[in-house]
Amino acid sequence: MALKDLFAAHSGETPKAATHTIQVAGMHCGACEKLVSEALAERGASNVVANHETGAVTYEGELNEAAIAEAVTTAGFELA
Repeated sequence: MALKDLFAAHSGETPKAATHTIQVAGMHCGACEKLVSEALAERGASNVVANHETGAVTYEGELNEAAIAEAVTTAGFELA
């Protein structure tokens, strides 16, 4: 546990989840962003933000590589 998390735990605060960024190919619009976001959220990601213009998708949570790949391909896209 990181030192900042120990301080947060001691103070009663909830430690902030790690933020991750992946690149997704093939998103063209807001509907594409929604598909990818919902697929990741169904697998446990939170605060998912997808950007079809850059292909960047950020999320909080700990998903393994297989879960990420499955979410993205199930939504109809590919990891870049």
